Amino acid sequence: MRVRKATVSGTGVDPSTLAILAVSDGAPALREVPYELELSLGDLRPEFFAHFADWMADMREFPDPDDEIEAQLRALRWPSLGVLIEVERELFAVILLILGRRLLDDLEHGRDAMVAVEWVPRGVDEVELRGRRIVVRGQALAVPRRAPGPRPQA
Repeated sequence: MRVRKATVSGTGVDPSTLAILAVSDGAPALREVPYELELSLGDLRPEFFAHFADWMADMREFPDPDDEIEAQLRALRWPSLGVLIEVERELFAVILLILGRRLLDDLEHGRDAMVAVEWVPRGVDEVELRGRRIVVRGQALAVPRRAPGPRPQA
């Protein structure tokens, strides 16, 4: 996924400093900070669209009459994400909230591997649509910086 703009605690950062990493339960307490990512629908990878299609196929195969989201998607005749963002923006935002973890999993793709990870997003808590831009917000864990170790002697 291509991230157009990233901020942590209100300060612009290199999007490559954010990544999904496994954080062990035994790790020392890490500080939580707010993050914000800005992207467009075209920045998402095909795998995200395929996951959305599979998610909708599951709803169609195993309908739940009490599921409000499913009812809205059915009424719209199971639209693509591209159609959904144009005709039902609020529902699109809710779906991104539901699929937020999958959205964040895509951070690793397109990330500069030479840039150290400084923040680990924990989830998507809010989605805002600004014209064609999608803004996702949540909390991230601040990864402590490692002190440079001794250099090997030749």
